Amino acid sequence: MTKANHPTPLVPEYAPAQATSTSEEVQARQTFLRLLCRPLVTAHVDTQLYRDVLRYAKQIDGYCKRLDYRRAHLGGAIRLVRNPILGTVIAPPRPLDLPPKRVLSLSALLAAACEEVEGGVTLVKLSELVAELSSSADRQLTPYDPDLLAERRALVKAAAILEFWGVLRKRTTLVSDVQEWTETRHGIGAGYDVDREALLLFVTPDTIALAAHQHVQFAQLHRPDQVDGDEPATRSPMIAPSAEEDSLDAIWESQRQASRVVRHLRTLVETPALLYADLPPDEAELARGQRGLRAAESIGLIGGSIEARAEGLVWISREDECPATVVWPTARTESWAALMVADKAGRDGHHDDDGFVHLASSQVEEVLEDLTEWKGHLFRVDLRNDPTELRIAVEDTLRWLDLLRTGADGSWHLSPVTGRYRDPELVEPMPGPEQADLFPDPTSDSIYSTSRQADRADRATQSAVDLPEDTRDQ
Repeated sequence: MTKANHPTPLVPEYAPAQATSTSEEVQARQTFLRLLCRPLVTAHVDTQLYRDVLRYAKQIDGYCKRLDYRRAHLGGAIRLVRNPILGTVIAPPRPLDLPPKRVLSLSALLAAACEEVEGGVTLVKLSELVAELSSSADRQLTPYDPDLLAERRALVKAAAILEFWGVLRKRTTLVSDVQEWTETRHGIGAGYDVDREALLLFVTPDTIALAAHQHVQFAQLHRPDQVDGDEPATRSPMIAPSAEEDSLDAIWESQRQASRVVRHLRTLVETPALLYADLPPDEAELARGQRGLRAAESIGLIGGSIEARAEGLVWISREDECPATVVWPTARTESWAALMVADKAGRDGHHDDDGFVHLASSQVEEVLEDLTEWKGHLFRVDLRNDPTELRIAVEDTLRWLDLLRTGADGSWHLSPVTGRYRDPELVEPMPGPEQADLFPDPTSDSIYSTSRQADRADRATQSAVDLPEDTRDQ
C-alpha cells in the first residue's frame, strides 16, 4: 500500500504574538534598526539619532540583551557593540562601496595617530604621524609613503571614513585645499578637530581583544588537532583521543548548543534570511520547529514581518523608507543585468533540495553570452565590450544583495531568496520625430525601466552593515 504524500501547508507570514504595538514601541524598534545601520553615532554628526537612542535607551538595552549586544555610551558618542559568539560575529553581505584594504589599513593607522593629537590637527600633520607609525620595524605593514600620489589619495579616503563616523570633524569645507595637497602636496590639506569620545568607541580595544581571544580559543576547541591554520595533524590509529580532547569537544558542543537561539536571531536581524541549509542538521530542525517563535521575536526587535518558506525565514520590511533595505533594482546597467542573469540562471541551473541553484563557471559564461547577444546593444560600452567586466559587475551586485555565493572554480550558487525577484522587461523608447531630442544616447543607463520588478515592499532586504572595524567592519 502506497503512502499518500500530503504537503505541509505553507504559512507565508508570521505576526508577532503580542498585542498591537504602541507608537512608542514602534519608534523604539525603528531607532534600534537605525542604530544597527549606524552603530557609532555622535551628537555632532547625527543629532536626531543620538537623541532618539537616549530617549529609548531602556527599550534598546532590552533588545541588545536579547541579541547579546551591548550599548556603550561615552559623553556625546554611542556605539552598538556586537559581542562575538563562538569567536565570531554574523557577517552581513559585503557592501558595494567597501573601501579597499589599503584604505582600511590607513584608517586604522589614522585612528591610532589621532590618539597622539591634542586639540586641532592638519591633514599634513596626520600624514606625518601615519608615516611614522607605519615605518616601525615591528609592524608587518607596508609603510605609508606620502611622496606617492596613490598613498595620499588613500589617506584622504581614510580620513573621510573617520569623518563619517564622527572621529574627525573638519574645520574647513574648502575642497580645493584637500585636492591641492592630495595632488601636489602643497598647503595643509584641511584642518580637523578630533572627537576623543568617538575615537575611543571607534577603536574599542576591549572588543577587538575579546574577539581575537575567543577566535583562537574556540578554533582550538572545535579543531583541537589543528593549530594556526595548518592542515589537521594525522593522529595515529593506535592512539585513542585523550580525556582532555574529549572535554574540549564537550565544551565546544555545550557552547554551540547554548548559543543557537541567539545566533539564529542575529542572522535574521543582520542578514536577509535565515536559511536552513546554512545550519547544522540539529540547528536546522530547531529553527524549523520554532520558526513561529523566532519570527515573533525578530518582529519584536526590528518590526516588519517574517515570511516562512520551505528553505528558511526571510525578513520583510513594510515601510516605504527603511534604513535596512537597499534600493534595488535601479535603472543602472549593472542592476537590471544582474536581475536578468539571476532569472535566467534560475531557469537553467541545477536546483537542489535546499532551494539553491548551482551553475558551473562555463554555464555562467553561456548565460552572460546569451544576455549580451540579446540585449548587448543596451549595455554601457565598457560592459558591452568586456565580458569579464560584465561578469564582475553582475557578481558584485548579487553578492551585495547576498543572493550569490561563488566557488573557487568560478561556479555560482544562487540563494533561494533570489526567487523573490523576477526578470524585468526592458522598455526601449521609440520617440517620434518631434520627441527625438527628449531621449539621451541609447547606451546611457537612465532610459530603461524594470516594469516587472518585485513589489518594493515585499522585496528581500539587506540588513545593517558595520564598517570598517568588523568588516558586514558594511
